[in-house]
This record gives sequence, C-alpha cells and structure tokens, in this order.
Amino acid sequence: MKKAAAWVLAGCLMLGLSSCSVKENHVFVQKVSALSQMGGIAPTDRFSGMVVSESVTEIQKDQDKVVDALYVREGDDVTEGQELFSYDTDQLQLTLEKQKLELEQLASSIENYAAQITQLEKDRDRAYSADKLKYTLQIQTNQIDLKEAELKLKTKQSEVQKSEHLLANALIKSPVTGRVTAISESGTDDRGNSKAYITIQKTGSYRVKGQLNEMQRGAIMEGTRLRMESRLNPEEYWMGTVTLVDYENPIQNNNNGYYVSSGSDEMSSSSRYPFYVELDSSDGMILGQHLYLTVAGEDTAALEGVTLGSSFLCYDEDGNCYVWADDGQGKLEQRTVELGSYDGMNDVYEILSGLSESDYVAFPDEEVCVQGAPTTKTQQEGGKNQ
Repeated sequence: MKKAAAWVLAGCLMLGLSSCSVKENHVFVQKVSALSQMGGIAPTDRFSGMVVSESVTEIQKDQDKVVDALYVREGDDVTEGQELFSYDTDQLQLTLEKQKLELEQLASSIENYAAQITQLEKDRDRAYSADKLKYTLQIQTNQIDLKEAELKLKTKQSEVQKSEHLLANALIKSPVTGRVTAISESGTDDRGNSKAYITIQKTGSYRVKGQLNEMQRGAIMEGTRLRMESRLNPEEYWMGTVTLVDYENPIQNNNNGYYVSSGSDEMSSSSRYPFYVELDSSDGMILGQHLYLTVAGEDTAALEGVTLGSSFLCYDEDGNCYVWADDGQGKLEQRTVELGSYDGMNDVYEILSGLSESDYVAFPDEEVCVQGAPTTKTQQEGGKNQ
C-alpha cells in the first residue's frame, strides 16, 4: 500500500510539473477548413502550347533530279499514298539513255582491254628475250586499265538501276497520314544545313510542345502535371505529364508564339526552352491545335472532403498516422487519422476519418506538442509554436 501511494504521489508530481510547463507555452492551433483551402502553392504563369506529332517523316529530294510538279503546300493534311510531287520524267529519260550509252562504252572497253592482253601475251611468248620485258609492261598497263574500267562499269550499273527506279517511281507519294509542316525548295535551312524537301508530322501520335523563359527555369520540371485547355472552349481540356524540358537547345527568338508572357518585356525577350507533355488521352485533339497550359491540380480536384498538408502529419512506431488536435476543451491530444488519396503536386492528403473541417490542429513541434498541452487560436498567446 505504501509503495502504491508513493507511485501515485510521484505521478501527481509529474503531472503537476507537466501542467506548469505547458501553461508557459500555449500551442497555436489552426482550423482544418482554413488549412484545406490553402492547399499548395501553384505557379500563376500560363503557357501556350501546340499539339505536335511525336513521329516526323522526312521526304528527301534527289538533288540531281528536277521536280516537275509539287502537289501539296505547307499546312496541308495528307493521307498515306497521296501524291506529293513528281520528277521531270523527260530529264530522267535523257539521263537514263546517257547512262546506258556510257555503260555500253565501258563494256566495249573491257572487251578491248581483255583482247589486247590476250594478244600481247601471245606476242610475248614468240618474242626474243630482250623484248619480253616490253610486252610485260604493256600487259600490266592494260590490266590496270581493265580493272579501272570494270570498277567504272559497276558504278555505272548502279547509276542505271537508280535512274530506272526513279523513272518507274517518278511520282512520290506520302508514306504516312499527317500534316505537311515544312517544304524546303533549296534543300537547306537558313544556316546552310541539309534539310528534308518535305516534312510530315504523323497523325495519331500526339504530344504537346510548350516553352518557358529564362526567368521561369524550374517552374516546369519532368513529372509536372499540366492542364491543357482549348483556346476556343475552356471547358474542353486534356491532362498530361511533362516528359522533357530541353535546356540543351534554347530558342533565342519568340516568333512562334508559344508562350503567353505574364511579365515584363525583359521576360518576353529572354532565352526560351521547349518542353514536351505526354498526354493521358488525345481524344478530340487536332494536329497543330493551340492550347493554354497551366500547372495542374488534377489530383487536388480529385480529393474530396477534408484535406491536410503532409507537414501536419506524424507517424508512430507502428506506422499509424496521427495529428496533434485540439480536444474541444482547450487541450492538445494525439489523434489517429486515416489517410486517403495523395496530391503530389501540392503535397496534400485526403483525410478519410479522424478529423472534420471544424477541428483545430497544431503544427507538430516536439518541444511543445505533448498530451494535454493548452491550446490557443491566436498566435499572440502562443509560445514557440506560432
């Protein structure tokens, strides 16, 4: 009995000491509904994007041939098998006839060299010893000429086959269904680099391309979720995830109108970096369509009921989640909560049970958050936890 009384007395003393310590540090608590409305911090910038194709087909032009007719223009939609352009067949026919004539001449030269070598070998066999070296040198010269002619013959045969193929396929057709995005008559770009004659973006494998400027580096990252709205109908939108921000290939001008600047002229004239968005679904999209892009709260919109930032959550040794909540009597208590869906963009959890929007919770602080600590709803009264 004495031992039990001692334990009770010790407990009372500890409780008294604890009560004294918490009176000096009222724990500031905030209403759950206010914290739910705060959510996360999202960028206010709005970007412009355009629907592009992941698959691009380039049609090369034979620079040695002349295009007779071009049947498409930039921006045209084409189907697989549709005529794109045709070569000048008259020129091709003349080229082929010339190549065949040169082929015949080479074949005749080879026969002549072979016949000369055979005759020189016979003459050498009948010649005096002093003259044999002269015949040997002539034979070697003819053998070299014969080898060169044989190599030229093979090359010319290849040219004839190519010309025959071009003549048989003088009408060039589209290998894919898509949109003609570029036609280069010169076959080179502004810097003199080689460029395809016709470039076609394939239909069906869509993604969205946007740009951000130098001042916004880091605002868009791989994995960022974006909402993409139709410029004509804001109620029509798509969701997607950024798969690449290409800082290695900045774009120095702003002539393509991808970005809608929300700042100064300095921002609009800075270097720009393309980024690409993989779509959850491309249903209803049109190749070349222009869109408005904003950092998405798709997951936030999906969360229902009570939500709370992860910084307010604690976990015990068994992995159970709890919060420090006001018990309704001005005292702090450790309250178990059940978590639901998670919004990774805003770092917010859905609370399925354990809290209501009318409850008050404290930011966890090991120094002041203890069972039974007095609470306050005004920061002026609070101690360390404000």
